[in-house]
Amino acid sequence: MFFKKKGNEITYTVTVNGMMCGMCEAHVNDIIRKNFDVKKVTSSHLKNRTIIVSKEELNEDAIKQSIQSMGYEVKDIKKSKE
Repeated sequence: MFFKKKGNEITYTVTVNGMMCGMCEAHVNDIIRKNFDVKKVTSSHLKNRTIIVSKEELNEDAIKQSIQSMGYEVKDIKKSKE
């Protein structure tokens, strides 16, 4: 999982395995919106990733648990500051 600050925003890029279509992307986006106060969330099953933009830092373990609760695998979590 990567995050970088853009002004007052933090962007998280999460590698997610198991998304197969647009509906899978929507399910992941919905669970993130439901559990976190985010400015923007987008997922791509083709790129196996979810990008989350937030005004404040989010609990990474909670992000992982939320996505995995939907049956998807969060893989290779890495964190880097830019």
